Amino acid sequence: MEAERQRNDALDQLADMLQSLIGDNETNISRLAERTGFKRQQVSRAVNGREVPSPDLSDALDVVLPCGGAIRRLRDVADREKRARRLGVVPPMRKPTDEYVPAPEGMLVANGARTIDQGVISTNRREFAALPALPALSALAVSTRQRIEIGSASDRTLDELESDVDEIAQVYGSAPHAALLGEVAGRWKQIEAILDGRMSASTRSRVTLIGGQLTYFLGRLAFNTDDFRSARRFAGLAGTYANEINEPVLIMSVAALQSSIAYHTQRYRQAIAALSIVRHVNHPYMDARMAAYEARAYAKAGDNDNARRALNRMEAASCAMAPMPGETPVGPAAVAMFRSGVAITMGDADMAREWAPIAVAGYRRRGADFTVEESHHASMSDASQHLLGPDAAPEEAARIAMTVMSSAPAELTHTVKTRLRQCASSFSPEHHRLPAVSSFLEACRTLPAGTPV
Repeated sequence: MEAERQRNDALDQLADMLQSLIGDNETNISRLAERTGFKRQQVSRAVNGREVPSPDLSDALDVVLPCGGAIRRLRDVADREKRARRLGVVPPMRKPTDEYVPAPEGMLVANGARTIDQGVISTNRREFAALPALPALSALAVSTRQRIEIGSASDRTLDELESDVDEIAQVYGSAPHAALLGEVAGRWKQIEAILDGRMSASTRSRVTLIGGQLTYFLGRLAFNTDDFRSARRFAGLAGTYANEINEPVLIMSVAALQSSIAYHTQRYRQAIAALSIVRHVNHPYMDARMAAYEARAYAKAGDNDNARRALNRMEAASCAMAPMPGETPVGPAAVAMFRSGVAITMGDADMAREWAPIAVAGYRRRGADFTVEESHHASMSDASQHLLGPDAAPEEAARIAMTVMSSAPAELTHTVKTRLRQCASSFSPEHHRLPAVSSFLEACRTLPAGTPV
């Protein structure tokens, strides 16, 4: 009997945690089911400890019951116990901190802080998602999140790190990912080392903010290179930092990243829920971005009325601010890019034709909201609008899409590769015989599939 209780220890703890979080958040199982998009019975079985929830349900509950990823970690422990029971083994109870792994091969120790070996980084620049650095760093993020005790650092060191973060924000949307990894990861490791000591409350706030910003950037790097597991881990840690210091731009940027992960794994209700959780947080730099992400998720969910209302809120809140550490700003070019992209999703040919050329022209001017990634999105909307309506021009669509494909294939982000595949699937069988279309479809087949899990 005692052995049976021990074997179910993690599942029991998970049920206790979920029930406590439900009480703390003044919600119930029915509302959780509605907000996560899962069936009530699935949520009920998890909450009452009758079965180990799926990874997707655990991630969704982590979003609507913010707890720094504790649900997913305890769920993974419970799953290990379940698999061990099937083999007739009684596993020892493991705490979430058992996820910690030591510095992997490819990390060096310099001046007391671990950094990334540039030789390892350069071994596979062609397909960045295959690098061992991100999964190893994200595994370390899980343990770092459990032991945030701020260490000592001089004002000069923090001044330099803050300047570095500001510079990373300026180039983040356009710099090659492989080059950025060493820049961001090296500084993140330095902050992680600082977190091992003690310091004043004011210094603690500075270090926490820098740590959160760098962790967010690592999450975006992971997301852009199809490593969604690492992206979720970094987002969880960045959220822990953001909530500790209550910094609005970071809080909203983390929610936007979590929404993007849900959106690009076709969990559109969860994408909306991730944004709704921080609806009480506002900042002029981020308000338009949050509305834009709502619009695209509503459009995918088939709620065109709410999508249009969100687009109007986005345009009203748009700004021309210089990039800050976090998401990129939504200026005139981005307004047009989101309007045309949502129009493509809704099948509104007139709206797409109106806004796609404006977006392309806007990004050519390279204003404050310019990023290579989103300029690619503008071009892909321009390509897709040529496939709508009775005046479709498939060869022009293929030509534009091929231009995006040829720009820097190794640096195309996950979202741009998704748009390229969506465009490829929009050509009719009759279009496939056209030379430009045939060439684009053949090139599209060489895109790495990625591993969005």
